[in-house]
Amino acid sequence: MARYIAEEDPSSVLEVGCGDGRLFRALRREDWNAEYTGVEVAEYVVDGNRERHPEANWDVAGAYTLPVETGTVELVRSEFVVEHLVYTVRALREMVRAVKPGGQLLLIFPDFVCSGRLASQVLGFSPVPTALERLRQGRLVDSVVSLYDSRVRLPRALKTVREEVGPFPVNLRPQCLTYSEITSPDVDAVYIASKDEVEEWAYNHNLRVTFPWGRSGRFYENAHMSIHKPPRSGRQSPSE
Repeated sequence: MARYIAEEDPSSVLEVGCGDGRLFRALRREDWNAEYTGVEVAEYVVDGNRERHPEANWDVAGAYTLPVETGTVELVRSEFVVEHLVYTVRALREMVRAVKPGGQLLLIFPDFVCSGRLASQVLGFSPVPTALERLRQGRLVDSVVSLYDSRVRLPRALKTVREEVGPFPVNLRPQCLTYSEITSPDVDAVYIASKDEVEEWAYNHNLRVTFPWGRSGRFYENAHMSIHKPPRSGRQSPSE
């Protein structure tokens, strides 16, 4: 990702969900030295980034309200963020708003619909990770039900959820709200993320979509997509 961005050589980068600044350090290793701004919701994370990397810009902000002027950033990037947002369209509009005409929004997120998996969904009768582990614990019925849920019920539900409840569906009961002691990847994911749905949304707003690394193989279950804002458009942008 850092090499791709460096080769694109944007004059400015805004990272939504910058974490501890890993991308910024990777960009510097790729000899990209233009303007970088990282935003994160946790103030202590931003404070740490400011201390480690005072040469960059760091702000406390969420995806719904970005601290930049409209159309001022050449490349906006967000990795593993959209699946955690209840109002995904609102965030997409805000990120596109920040992009300069002719710029791009890079998104990375798990495609739950394609994978047939959703880590935030409780399977069976308990939060135990796998059916085999439940069986080892002597929970035969729980093991059988969780296996059916993971192999049949959940993949089928993910494929049809958009038709049943509408666009950009969310999981109203993620594991993190029921089992707060569990901390593992995506137990707090709410948006039933789908690259097909995000791609359709972009096309409907006169935005061009590319998949720099394709959409098969390792990029089938994890979307790596670029949404390009046209230099000029006769139609209104999603932020308008």
